[in-house]
Amino acid sequence: MEAGLSLAQVAGDDVSRTFIHFVEQGRSRPSQTVLALIARRTGKPVSYFLNGNPHDEQGSELAEELTRVAGSVRRFAARRGLTPGEREAMKLLETTLQHGSRVARAIEKTAAG
Repeated sequence: MEAGLSLAQVAGDDVSRTFIHFVEQGRSRPSQTVLALIARRTGKPVSYFLNGNPHDEQGSELAEELTRVAGSVRRFAARRGLTPGEREAMKLLETTLQHGSRVARAIEKTAAG
């Protein structure tokens, strides 16, 4: 449901909709091949389905994405002829994103512990 797909779309011609439903309900376990197929069709990494709490992975993904965007902001600012005020604003944005990444990781650790 999170991927916006029906059981038939996830199953395709490879497995039955019933099997996908059973996997969803925890009543059946897919093989590695079927798990890879489900991951590919839903756009999620295989680890998303192996993790006991998929929301924990989302926190980690958020922290990584914030760190990545902070680096993009830094590189963007370095390549432009910015005014002192613009440089200061970009530095503030980069710092805020880095702090957000640390907060997301701390929340993830608290939720996991």
